[in-house]
Amino acid sequence: MATSALTVPAFSFFQRRWNGKVSRHRLFWWDTLAVATLLNATLGIVSLILLARGLEGGAWLLLHLLLLPYNLFLVAALWRKEDVGTPMRFAVLLWLALTVAI
Repeated sequence: MATSALTVPAFSFFQRRWNGKVSRHRLFWWDTLAVATLLNATLGIVSLILLARGLEGGAWLLLHLLLLPYNLFLVAALWRKEDVGTPMRFAVLLWLALTVAI
């Protein structure tokens, strides 16, 4: 049996969040503040280690910004949900600013 693009788990992950099939609490607290923050911190530490070792060319910056599209996706998915209040919207924007700045 052939697998269609709609049943691929990674595609389903993004599709469910974009279409509002995931609760705002899971999207904000788990996907954004827990998982994405851990991923950003890990890549940030690795990129700082590479910078401290004198890696040429800015590969450390590329590594640091590698998750930016994912972060923007999470913010946009949260903002698209109708049941998200203003405090949560601005909290996720603050989170995004902090992840880019740090």
